[in-house]
Amino acid sequence: PTQTKSTIAVLPLHPIYKAKMNQFIQRVANYLANEIFIKGLAQSKTFQKFAVHTDKHIQKYKKEGVEHLNSQLDELHKQATKAAYSTASSNAARGGGGGGGTLKPPQRPMEGIPGFFNALGRVIRRDL
Repeated sequence: PTQTKSTIAVLPLHPIYKAKMNQFIQRVANYLANEIFIKGLAQSKTFQKFAVHTDKHIQKYKKEGVEHLNSQLDELHKQATKAAYSTASSNAARGGGGGGGTLKPPQRPMEGIPGFFNALGRVIRRDL
């Protein structure tokens, strides 16, 4: 007896059909994930407790972080102010402060070519 094999010819799908099929499968998967996982977790008392517990910890650490940052900034500000006043008072003690040790706002440097050469001269004198 002779056996005949029946073969089914599979035609390749056009890329547009593949894309539409992939979109359909993705929509089905998203729907199932939404129905099963998200709604299931939303109704789970255990997950709700976990979420509340986690949120409390996050808020606590956030608050502690902000407080720590503020305290560090305050300390930095105190040190900078202390350093600025000590510099001003040491300049006044040497006679270079002028005005009895009070802090003055910085003066605007000269502009243009004369300002450039003035600054260059100060840097050269400082380095010598």
